[in-house]
Amino acid sequence: MNACSMPPLDEDFDGAAAMPLASYEAEHAVLGSLLMDSRLYDVVGDLLQSKDFADETHGAVYGAIAALAVAAKAVDPITVHEQLGGQVDLGYLTALFNASSARRYAEIVRERALSRQLLGVVDKARELARDHALPIGDRIEQVSAQLAGLVSDGPGDEWVDASAGMDEFLQELDRRASGVEEPFMPTGLADLDNQLDGGLRPGELVIIAGRPGMGKTALALGIGSHGSKLKQTCAMFSLEMPRIQLYERQIASEAEVSYSKIRLPKRLTDEEGAAVVAAAERVKARPFYVTDKTGHNINTVRTKARALKRRHGLRLLIIDYLGLLEGANPKDNRTTQLGEITRNLKKLAKELDITILLLCQLNREVEKRVDAMPILSDLRDCGEIEQDADIVLFAHRPIQHKPSLGDAWRYYGVIRVAKQRGGATGDIDVKYTGPLLTFSNWYGARPSTTPGRSADFE
Repeated sequence: MNACSMPPLDEDFDGAAAMPLASYEAEHAVLGSLLMDSRLYDVVGDLLQSKDFADETHGAVYGAIAALAVAAKAVDPITVHEQLGGQVDLGYLTALFNASSARRYAEIVRERALSRQLLGVVDKARELARDHALPIGDRIEQVSAQLAGLVSDGPGDEWVDASAGMDEFLQELDRRASGVEEPFMPTGLADLDNQLDGGLRPGELVIIAGRPGMGKTALALGIGSHGSKLKQTCAMFSLEMPRIQLYERQIASEAEVSYSKIRLPKRLTDEEGAAVVAAAERVKARPFYVTDKTGHNINTVRTKARALKRRHGLRLLIIDYLGLLEGANPKDNRTTQLGEITRNLKKLAKELDITILLLCQLNREVEKRVDAMPILSDLRDCGEIEQDADIVLFAHRPIQHKPSLGDAWRYYGVIRVAKQRGGATGDIDVKYTGPLLTFSNWYGARPSTTPGRSADFE
């Protein structure tokens, strides 16, 4: 191997001179610093890999230095020369100069390496743009995944020792105790938040399941609306309902005006009309995003979620609902598709550090049960959803199943925490106000069909 020469400038697409895709001076300076003081490897080792060096000789020298440093052996021109089996001239190694700002030079090398990789992604995108054999969604997902990979491709140490881990734990514990930077997002339902040990946490896949008419969308929309009030960015894939209907529901709850009146504004009184307008103005200022486009599959969901996260940030993603979401390959059977969807949504929640609320509709078998209360086995027709989910919530309103229960049950609902990874399960009493399509806190005992007794769902 021989010393390198200066590279030509890269060119923009219009032929204009652009920044070079390599900085050999920076590479030279990094190596010189490490040869003078091998302790500097701790400063740059988490940033650079041998493949980041544009010059093959520089990459080989860096690899040799890294191997010696990790093995706690002496690093100097002679030992590096021997490590490389004499492939690099000793005179060249001796001539490398010291640079005091090793970290900054390492950042330059890494930046240029990413620039070269980015150019490769652009070339791949051009190639895929012409490959009409693949669905356009799959092509976009491939490019999106490669772009995301550029950010996570660094060699940073993923292992954390007990000392650093406990320091991190105690700092996090202190933040939670002081109420600052809490990792969870409250749902707006006090008893549910208490059952979930504070609320919804980043990285979680949360299922909201139930039969039609039990309030799954109302519950999810209420959680999202509450999060946006707290200035947490929330978004919703509304695969079933046009977004204007979501806005109607959101305003009915916010303004405390009947949903049916909002759908037919002529019924609104002047006072109610003013309340609707005021509610709309409040909601406008909140970070809540909606898409009602249909035909999404798991690839397009990932692509759009990543884009929203980059542009506006994202804390909560709602998908309404699983049955209308397709797998990447429509030729797969439905069970395989559902398993792929939930598995990848869990990965997406972890990748983006967000909570994903996935709504799921249960089949009619639930209604054959005496109380029609869902249980985990009702999810068996939904692929591997029970396995992939961190939390499973069932929304249930007894009067919806049995209208003869009477007025005492009209506003009563139950949210069953059927699964909680690392937490307790149980039933949460909630109030459901039908005209407002809103869940809220329940106060007092559960209603009962027997005088002097309250219902038991345990």
